[in-house]
Amino acid sequence: MFGIDPVTLSSLLLLAGNTIQCSAHDPTKIDVIPHTAKVKYDYSQTLEQIQAYQTDTIDPYAFHGKAITQGFMKGQIELRHKLSFGQIANASYGYGCLWYDTIRIELNIDPKIVIAKELYKDKCMRESILKHELKHVRVDREIVNEYAKKIGERVFKALKSRGFSVGPFQIERMKEVQEKMQRVVQQILELEYKKLGIARRERQIEVDSLEEYESVDAECPSFQKNKKNLYKNAVKH
Repeated sequence: MFGIDPVTLSSLLLLAGNTIQCSAHDPTKIDVIPHTAKVKYDYSQTLEQIQAYQTDTIDPYAFHGKAITQGFMKGQIELRHKLSFGQIANASYGYGCLWYDTIRIELNIDPKIVIAKELYKDKCMRESILKHELKHVRVDREIVNEYAKKIGERVFKALKSRGFSVGPFQIERMKEVQEKMQRVVQQILELEYKKLGIARRERQIEVDSLEEYESVDAECPSFQKNKKNLYKNAVKH
């Protein structure tokens, strides 16, 4: 069961009959920045060598069919974040206040397209395979842009419900409270990242349909006469 660690507040401290309060602060500034690195390419590996790579693709062929990897796109979506806090540590009265000042979240993808060098040598197949793999890159970009907005909204909503701040609390709990505030953001991001991963896989699988696979080869009819001999040592059984 997924749970967000609550930030437990201490009882309000009383001084001379007056309740100490932490001043209100503006909503936390949350920046979510999607970024795609320039696509890299690898044409150095043989058809046989690239069969050894593990991919998330579900084989679209029937159980009696044989699938072979002609090329693929690899690269993970990396999520990183950085928090900054504002604080008041009043040693005289022994209380503290903490609030989220800024939250910066980055979603980075670093795509690389690998095409077997035997196929890269054939201009038609190179262009056909490349067109297909660039569809995978486009899906990743769409996912990153879409989830950048969703993640920003989810974090803002979760922190708004908590008031963006904590306090007053006993000053010796400053480190403990800050760690809990960090953990809240970490847990939210971990959940959203899992959602992103599921959506990504579903959409990437849609790109690898049987119709799409067959269309790649169909664009290059002159290549078919060489296909059987070229693929015989690299076909997955």
